[in-house]
Amino acid sequence: MKTWLMRGTLHLTRADDLPLYTAAMSRRWIKASNAWLKFVQVKEPELWQLVDDIGGALDGKPMSREELIAVVGKGKPARIHEALRSGWGGMLKPSARNGRLCFGPNRGQSVTFVNPRKWLHEWRDVDPEVALVEAARRYLHAYGPATKNDFARWWGAWPGIGNAAWSGLADELVHVSVDGARLDALAADLDAIKGAMNDEPVRLLPLFDPYLLGHASRDHLFERVHAPKVSRTAGWISAVVLVEGSVAGTWTHTVAKNTMSISVQPFRRLTSSETAAVRKRAKELARALDQSKTEVSFA
Repeated sequence: MKTWLMRGTLHLTRADDLPLYTAAMSRRWIKASNAWLKFVQVKEPELWQLVDDIGGALDGKPMSREELIAVVGKGKPARIHEALRSGWGGMLKPSARNGRLCFGPNRGQSVTFVNPRKWLHEWRDVDPEVALVEAARRYLHAYGPATKNDFARWWGAWPGIGNAAWSGLADELVHVSVDGARLDALAADLDAIKGAMNDEPVRLLPLFDPYLLGHASRDHLFERVHAPKVSRTAGWISAVVLVEGSVAGTWTHTVAKNTMSISVQPFRRLTSSETAAVRKRAKELARALDQSKTEVSFA
C-alpha cells in the first residue's frame, strides 16, 4: 500500500500492517501545530471533521483529488477548498495517517485515492496505545540501539510520543553504551547485536534509503560538512555509497542503450578494494535493471 506515514512522507507498507501504523498515528497521538493550522487556514475541529468527511466520501471506489474535493468541499468556504488542494499532500496526510485514505490504482497519468478500511479485504481496529508500543518495538528491532528521541524524530515528533512508547517498552529494554553514548535496545535483540557481522562492507544505497533516516543525528554516518550533499533541498535524500556502515560518498546513475552508467562522488579517496566493490555492486544493479553493460566513474 502507498500512503503517507512516518514524518508525513510517502511510504510503501504491507496491507496487513496498515491498521497498526495508522492506529499508532491516530488523533490519539497526532497534534496539529498552530503554525500549520494557520498556514492551511483551518481550525482543529474543522481538520478532524475533514478527516472523517474524506473517509466517508471514499465509499469503496477510487476517486481523483478533484472528485474527492467536489464531494468533501461541497457547501464549504473557499479556504477549505484551498486547503484540500494544497501541495505535498496537504490536508490528505492527516486522513492517510488516520487510516481514512491511501493511494488507489492509477487512472492513466492521474492518481486516485481509496479508503483502506473499505478497499482492503480485511481491516482490524488496533488500540492506539498498543499500536504505538508495537511500532516502537519494530523501530528498535530495525534501528536499535537508539533513544526515545530518535524514535520520536523518525516517527513524527508529536509531543509525548517518545515517552509514551518507551514507557510501554520499559520491561523489554536494556541500556547499552555506544561510543560513550547511552542508548536503548531490545533485550531480545542483544545477542544478535553483539554478534552482528558485516558480510558486504560496501553497498550502494538508493535515493531515500531508510538506513539514513533512523536517528535524530547522523554524525555516526558522515561528517557534518557533507550533510548538504546527503540531505538536499526539499527533503531530497541522495543515493549514497556505504563503506563499513558509514557514508563514503554519493552516486547517481543513467540508463541508455543497454548501459547503466554510475557516477560516484566520494567524500574521501577510496581504496582500490573499495572501488572494486563499488563496481561489483554496480554490475548487480545493472542486472536488476536488465542492462547488459556497466560504466562506473569516480569524481
